[in-house]
Amino acid sequence: MIAAGEVVENPASLVKELLENSLDANSKYIKIDVKNGGKNIKFTDDGKGMSREDLLLCIERHATSKISSKDDLFNLNTYGFRGEALSSIAAVSKMTIATKRKEDSSGYSISVTAGKITNLKDTQKSTGTEIEINNLFFNTPARLKFLRKDTTENTKIKEIVLQEALANPNVSIILVIDGKENIRTSGTGIENTIIEIFGVSTLKNLKPVEFGYIGNLSLTRSTKDFIFTFVNNRPVKAKIIEEALIDGYYTHLMRGKYPFAIVNLKVDPKSIDVNVHPSKKIIKFSDENKIYHDIYSITESELNFDKNFNMPTFEVKKENLNFENIKISEDSKKPFENFEINDIKREIEIKKENKSSLEKKNNSVINKENFLNFQTETKFIPTKSEVTTLQLETEELNVSLDVPIKEPDAPLKSTISDSSIENKSLISSDEVIYFDNLKTNIKIIGQFSNSFILVEQDGDLIVYDQHIVHERILYEKLKQEYAQHKISSQALLVPIKISLTLKQIEILKEKLNFFEDFGFEIDQFNDMEFLIRAVPVLDTKDSFENIFFEVLEGITKVNSKNEVIESMIISMSCRSAIKANEKLSISEMEKLIWELHKIGRFTCPHGRPITFKISLLDMEKGFKRK
Repeated sequence: MIAAGEVVENPASLVKELLENSLDANSKYIKIDVKNGGKNIKFTDDGKGMSREDLLLCIERHATSKISSKDDLFNLNTYGFRGEALSSIAAVSKMTIATKRKEDSSGYSISVTAGKITNLKDTQKSTGTEIEINNLFFNTPARLKFLRKDTTENTKIKEIVLQEALANPNVSIILVIDGKENIRTSGTGIENTIIEIFGVSTLKNLKPVEFGYIGNLSLTRSTKDFIFTFVNNRPVKAKIIEEALIDGYYTHLMRGKYPFAIVNLKVDPKSIDVNVHPSKKIIKFSDENKIYHDIYSITESELNFDKNFNMPTFEVKKENLNFENIKISEDSKKPFENFEINDIKREIEIKKENKSSLEKKNNSVINKENFLNFQTETKFIPTKSEVTTLQLETEELNVSLDVPIKEPDAPLKSTISDSSIENKSLISSDEVIYFDNLKTNIKIIGQFSNSFILVEQDGDLIVYDQHIVHERILYEKLKQEYAQHKISSQALLVPIKISLTLKQIEILKEKLNFFEDFGFEIDQFNDMEFLIRAVPVLDTKDSFENIFFEVLEGITKVNSKNEVIESMIISMSCRSAIKANEKLSISEMEKLIWELHKIGRFTCPHGRPITFKISLLDMEKGFKRK
């Protein structure tokens, strides 16, 4: 019996069935009033309504006006088609239905208790249908006993209504729970619906694509609950859609994180089967490979070639500084002496009225310990000081970054030698790099903390993590070389002897062919020791012994062939990349930035962002200029 099965297993499933009936009736306004955890529900819509004959039939099992032949099951354009919902609901509740069609002078009302008609009469009402359900499961105590807390049932109802509101953005849907309005959409389009449900900030971080919307990295979640999937406006669970979307985000998300996305596919009704499960949540596609490829390719393309979409932005928080409480001890009063960015050094002299002598120290930076212990005695009193101006000659490097980058037809030509670049603080403004014959001004400022590359671009300060930049470059290079079977190997004059545990030996023997594919040549020396006789050709400052163990550790956590290959590429690129606290010349920074933009990928293989943006507006807010 369906009444004891899927259709009305809980109040949320009841709301789903009635809401979809209202949508099938072409309603533009739907109001749902929920009380007592869904045991009392009132539906009001402005749909087509029903005739007297249809009203009497609607509570009968398998009575439906949505299909007329078995062939219609393979070409469904409505939510419902089985004719089970109202009869199942009527069997386990006390229900009243009032309805009126536009062409009728009056409407009709019917009362049903436990599936039996108790009253039928004429009534005056506006066009549409009103359904009131009281004492749900009053005659099925076992089902009533297993209902969860009211708050839990209400949450499930909100999830159902939210999904239907996103699937039908041109319908105004209102959900009221225990007298409090929880959801209200205006029915004026998908963007307004997103704002009304999630807020303006969510819409700003979403990008419209062919199949809906995908979120940037600021909208990542720890569960898949914010991947909303619809097919022909029907909320569904389709594993193939989720897999394609998550795979499209690959290397853009950190492990354990999932994207925010709204996927609404429009397909031929004949190419899908929604009659797989009584809940109609699970569907099957006739061509799953095409669905996967379409979603994956669109997602990957949109993410990979829009660096701004993947770039976190620094936001300044307004704080009121209270100088009255700042204290500086006499022992900690030390001048700020030198400022260092790369090879740019300027000495700033600070003269104070209460200092008789000026301290100078060449080629030094601010002492971290003294800086953190900077305190005053009683009250902050500004003193006049003469400060030499720090003048940085700014010159421009023009690079086109506005469009997806392709390999240039001709090699990069430079009129400046590497030796002359290394001795200059900035690139000459005459030096222009061509990307697809388009230009944008880029100014390499220098290196911060020997770990981050500072770049000025289009009025913004862009900070690049040098390790992640190089890691991404190596990752793409290794991935391409492996796919083309072009990974080169070099023999070692002196083999590297390594000692392994029993578990490591077992893994190595099992995955040895993968190591050989990546340029390693490994022989067993004795029971517990092996010799690495050849290694891949990598531009790395790390030892190949460390790289080997990093790769070996990575593949212990994966099983499938593709996962093993991916893990090895990631481990090799991560271990071989430039490290933090490694000083770079201007020419080396220039090469890294150029290579990255040529690739057009702005997250590391682990999903972390490569760049970090501080806009001019945020900078001005930080200095209280705006």
